[in-house]
Amino acid sequence: MNPTTRLSHIEINVSHYANSIRFYDMILSPLGWKRFLCTTDCTVYCDGVLKIILSPTENKFKDAGFHRKRIGLNHIALYAYSKKEVDFFYEEVLRKNNIASLYQEGPDGDDNYYSVLFEDPDRMKLEVVFSPQYCDRECWPNNLVSNFDPYKET
Repeated sequence: MNPTTRLSHIEINVSHYANSIRFYDMILSPLGWKRFLCTTDCTVYCDGVLKIILSPTENKFKDAGFHRKRIGLNHIALYAYSKKEVDFFYEEVLRKNNIASLYQEGPDGDDNYYSVLFEDPDRMKLEVVFSPQYCDRECWPNNLVSNFDPYKET
């Protein structure tokens, strides 16, 4: 049994398929992702471990639109290998393509968690993050005090 858990893929239904493909081409390529496949039914990107799949939304499901505060996906975080890579991504991809960052101008954080957040054409929140100790139990946010028991009746 493999001791590491890996996420296989994330599929995103998009409202304007061609616009979303152009957007994801622009943001994923600088991070080392490759487009594997592009059909009328789906477009597949891969970084060698994880796949992101875009699928056109059927017209009958488009009316409600996407909102990350509703039940479902909140955001996707894409890993960067350094703060410098996050800064480069911000300057060379987001700024050059007039894509606004969320919550503040540009990347923010420290040596433990440094990221920039932005939205795709359907307003799905995306993040490019450098966090070398993200899964270390001694580092934030893993060292916060747990205060909820899901097995205790409320």
